[in-house]
Amino acid sequence: MISGSTSLQSSSPTKSGTIFDENDDVIYDPKALSDGKIPFPDSLSPSAAAEFKACPQSYLIQYLYKIKQPANLALAKGSMCHKALESVYDLSPEDRSLEQLQNLLRKSWSEVRFGNTYSHLFAIANSKDDKNHVTSQENDEPERDVKAEREWGQSALQLLKNYYEMEDPRLIPPPNPIEREVWVRYNLMVDPLKGVTGYASSTQQSDNEVSNDNNSFLVRGIVDRIDLVGLNSYNTNDDDDTSPEMALRIIDYKTGKAPDFKYSRAMNEKIANENMWQLKIYALLLREMLANEKGSKILRDLSTVNLRQLRLMYLTNVDGSGQYLDMDLGETQEERDEVLQEVHADLSKIW
Repeated sequence: MISGSTSLQSSSPTKSGTIFDENDDVIYDPKALSDGKIPFPDSLSPSAAAEFKACPQSYLIQYLYKIKQPANLALAKGSMCHKALESVYDLSPEDRSLEQLQNLLRKSWSEVRFGNTYSHLFAIANSKDDKNHVTSQENDEPERDVKAEREWGQSALQLLKNYYEMEDPRLIPPPNPIEREVWVRYNLMVDPLKGVTGYASSTQQSDNEVSNDNNSFLVRGIVDRIDLVGLNSYNTNDDDDTSPEMALRIIDYKTGKAPDFKYSRAMNEKIANENMWQLKIYALLLREMLANEKGSKILRDLSTVNLRQLRLMYLTNVDGSGQYLDMDLGETQEERDEVLQEVHADLSKIW
């Protein structure tokens, strides 16, 4: 049996076998889900792969049985902040003020706050026994906890203020951002040695690790932002060229709290690497795409520029301020591919 609260929702109706107890908890009978068979995934995403690593049963429930929890306050805040951070770059640089950025969040929230996805978040129940929402005299919308909604909104606006203190969008040099909220996707080989980074592997895969090395599997996800950045080093291909070496940087916004790097250097590096894992998946997908002339025209035109930099932008930390975390995948292509080959191997094992 798989037990969850009433907040669990299935994308498809369940068959007989679902029962309700006195607390309205839903108990799902596996025989009533997918005819009692565990569905095979049609693809992986960085978040799904991370969920599998953290808790395979949670992955099973959410991504295979597709029993999803409805939006909560944290997810709603993350979605609204991401939308504002994407939209602010539609404005001309001089118009990207903090006020404009925060107004974008206000606008986005006003458009969806009463919709099906979020309307339950601040609705006030009539009583413990009556689950129906109290409606106002003027309209049929549920009565809301305005104070709680305002406090939530202020905390979201503070996250954007933290971002603005880390990075002033008015000063982001063109042509950046190169891409925003862009889908990346590629059919990775089940045998990671057959991928574009396979040559960099330091170990050979045993025959029994892959049932059929001609198989591939789809991995896809959305990258928040890609920038073209200058490195501290300089171009050495031409003795007369002193321009800085350029690289592509993948940027991911995080509305959750940044890790507290208060441990030993080795442990802090371990924590940083774990938090960078999903960004490395994006880097692997882009590496495969660009090597095979896939992706948007603007990215294909930059295929000769090294994809080297990763940045996590945490909009809050233990001190309540913003904090970013950077990673350099390596100076040479072989160094970078060795890192990405490990990620490819991780994904193949999950698949």
